[in-house]
Amino acid sequence: MSKEPRHHVVFENDRFRILNVLLPPGDTTQYHVHSTPSVFISFTKTHTASQNINKQPVEGVSASGNVWFENLNPPNVKIHRVWNMDTSTFHVMDFELLGKDSGFSTSPLEMQHIQLLIDTPWVRSYAMRLEKNEQVSIKGQQSGFILVAINEASIELSQNSAESKPIVKAGSFYLIKANDKFSVTNLNSTSANFALLEIK
Repeated sequence: MSKEPRHHVVFENDRFRILNVLLPPGDTTQYHVHSTPSVFISFTKTHTASQNINKQPVEGVSASGNVWFENLNPPNVKIHRVWNMDTSTFHVMDFELLGKDSGFSTSPLEMQHIQLLIDTPWVRSYAMRLEKNEQVSIKGQQSGFILVAINEASIELSQNSAESKPIVKAGSFYLIKANDKFSVTNLNSTSANFALLEIK
C-alpha cells in the first residue's frame, strides 16, 4: 500500500507505520493491497466510493473523527481502490500495526476525558475530548501511545522536560514512548478532539 501514490508514509518504526492519504475531488487511487492489521482515522465528511477487486463499488460518507480497526492479516487481505465523489478533499490516515498479536499485559486506561473505543491484541483506541483548560496526563505506562488531533486546536504539550504550545491541525500526531510523562491541555474556547492509540 505504501507504493500507492496518494498514500504517503509519514512515520515508520518496527512497531507501526503511519500513512497519510489526501484524495482530491474527482480523484481515484490505484488498486492497492492492505495486508497488515490497521487502525483508520478519517478527518473529513466526504462522499466517497470504494471497490474491492472483482466486486461492485460501494458508496459512503466518511465522518470526521471516525476511528475503526480492520484485521487485514492474511487471509484477510483487501485489494481495493477509492475515489472521491465530493467537492472537497478526502483525508484519512492509516496506522499499520507491525507487531505480533500477543495482547496487552495491562488493563485499558481509565481516566477522565478518555473513552475506550477499540480493544484488540494489537492496539487500543480511545476518544479524547477536552474542553477549554481541561487536561489529560499520562505517565508511567508500559505501553507507547500515538496522540492524533482530529480538529484544529491550540494546545499546551508537556513531554518529559519539554513544553510547547502548538496549534495542531487535523492529522497532527505525537509519539508517546513507554514510561514517558506526557500531558495535553486545551487552550481553545472550543472542544479539542483527539484519537489516542495505545500500541503494545
